[in-house]
Amino acid sequence: MNPAEKVTSRIERWASRQLADYDAHDPGTVFAEGVVLNIAEGYELQSAVAELRCRRGERIIGYKVGCTSPKIRAQLGIDHCVTGRLYDSEQHPSGAALSRKGYANLAIEGELAVELSREPTEHDFIGIEVPACVARVFPVIELHNHLTRGEQPSAGELIAHNAIHAGFVAGCGVRPKDAPAAPSLAIFADDRLLDECEGPVLIQTIRSSLEWLMEIMRDRGDRLSAGQIILTGSIPSLIPIGEDCRIRVDAAPFGQVEVTLIT
Repeated sequence: MNPAEKVTSRIERWASRQLADYDAHDPGTVFAEGVVLNIAEGYELQSAVAELRCRRGERIIGYKVGCTSPKIRAQLGIDHCVTGRLYDSEQHPSGAALSRKGYANLAIEGELAVELSREPTEHDFIGIEVPACVARVFPVIELHNHLTRGEQPSAGELIAHNAIHAGFVAGCGVRPKDAPAAPSLAIFADDRLLDECEGPVLIQTIRSSLEWLMEIMRDRGDRLSAGQIILTGSIPSLIPIGEDCRIRVDAAPFGQVEVTLIT
């Protein structure tokens, strides 16, 4: 067996274990045993797990872009963007009540997401407005298994954990033409402000994340398409959730989204 075949064989074995650990809310035990992956291997493992999830009936409905802001990069020890897959089984409507026991060291992000009306092209990123390929912009609360097991922060491990994505709660949103030049976003726990941001950076993040993802997908020989949901990345911090609470994200003028997190 040549070196490439050996790596593929290991990836396949680890994928089954990764998925079993994920289902048990105890992700990534293989990394506690000293496994270290580079970025390419991390994406191979993420893809192998995705194939297993699709085989058992789950459906990929889009992608997330992570590590887009200085705050998040500092928290996770990663200095570049990463991407993960979104699954239909992990999309929740605003107002849902979710058990914290379903996550490993639960943390959340409040951010903006988009639904695509068509495949993005380079022409969509000329100018400063929301790209024309976007059908709607809406607020989300992204859910995370905030747990890594390697001795040092590792992009390979983070990516292999599907960029620590564990689902999202979605608001309704608005059409791009209704988006102002200076929107705002605020995150609350039981009406207590946790973090906020405002201004053009919110639209800039949508544009830069979507353009980056378009290029990454093409490098993989894949394409984005109409109807897919893209989580474009958080500007505020990744926020640990250690007790029962109601999380709300107000994102004027894109609407509001909330989730009740219980034991």
